[in-house]
Amino acid sequence: MSAPRCLVIGAGRMAGGFVAPLLADAGWEVILASRDPAVTTAINTGGISVQIGTGAAARTLDGVRAIALDDPALPGIAAAADLFATAVGPNALIPIGATLAPLLRARLDARSTPVNIVTFENHRRAPELLIPALIDADASLAGEVGVRLGVGGAAVWRIIAQRTVTEAGVSYLANDEHECYVDGLSLVAAAPPHGDQSHDDQSCSTIPGITLVTSFDHRMVEKLWVFNAGHCAAAYLGWPAGATTLDAAMALPEVRTAVGAVVEEARQGLASLVQASRAGDLLPPRSVASILDRYVDPVLRDPVVRVAREPRRKLAPDDRLIGPAIACLAAGIQPVALANAIVAALTYAEPSDEQAADIQRELELIGPAELLSVVSGLHPSDELSKLICARYVAGNGRTGVEWAR
Repeated sequence: MSAPRCLVIGAGRMAGGFVAPLLADAGWEVILASRDPAVTTAINTGGISVQIGTGAAARTLDGVRAIALDDPALPGIAAAADLFATAVGPNALIPIGATLAPLLRARLDARSTPVNIVTFENHRRAPELLIPALIDADASLAGEVGVRLGVGGAAVWRIIAQRTVTEAGVSYLANDEHECYVDGLSLVAAAPPHGDQSHDDQSCSTIPGITLVTSFDHRMVEKLWVFNAGHCAAAYLGWPAGATTLDAAMALPEVRTAVGAVVEEARQGLASLVQASRAGDLLPPRSVASILDRYVDPVLRDPVVRVAREPRRKLAPDDRLIGPAIACLAAGIQPVALANAIVAALTYAEPSDEQAADIQRELELIGPAELLSVVSGLHPSDELSKLICARYVAGNGRTGVEWAR
């Protein structure tokens, strides 16, 4: 009996550093569809190796190969797929819909069995971005969604700090985190990774390492707010201090203290959100210290510019900084630490980051209040906008933790 097949759209850090080893360890054939010919050649020539955890030896994955996104053989490969996945980044989901739609159509026409897509994008609305793009590309898929085609998001806790492409293959450097929660309600139950249903927030997955949950948004918000808020705050607060890696930033006592306050406020915002929803599901207890420890694995040497990249996306209305700050205010909590981190993101002036450069130009032209209305959806009279602008003014042109106290 042949191994089940997953076609993964993407060959970046998440695809190769988490999705591929997860599925390969479960006995799946994994095919990574890449737009980069150099990556495709490197994987097919030298394979994929993953170093997971401090001091661990790199291991080469079996059963993983790559194919170009424009390869004429791709529809035939897709037709035999038992599962699809995306790992391209949220901003690429809409354009990738035109590429993925004919592949899904080929699969649904070739086999009567349903199929699922798992979006490994660490984004609350990834399926909502992808599904309309698929339907725009092929209107016939509208009748398949929820019937023979499921699309569900994934919340992944692993940090994949590096991807290195050489003639000897593609190597990934990641930490030893295995938590992965997938929206079981949005997937078709008759197809992998679904297994038997249970009577609580979780159902059985056919793929070890994937936990199917019914309250997915809480799991995604937990990852986005509690983990990612502090993660990017460490980068934005460490950058002006000259830190080039996250462990170096967190080694600065003032940065660690400020980041700890961000995580604590994010935890409080999450708790108020879960309580207000009355969903009744239990999230695993996580101390602030345990979260901070995840940021500083020295073997990763996670670059500050990687963690801080694309500040406009990180300042979106329901993303990792604005979202928990709004939830805190709704619960009567003043999110001063989060406001300080938001100011640090606004003043992040890394010249190699196009979004950061754009934000600096816009700040100069329209000021922080109007910029927040455009980027974060905050009206200038909003309480959070006023708090952020007050902290911005308090900085008096300074950035980082020198004023964030």
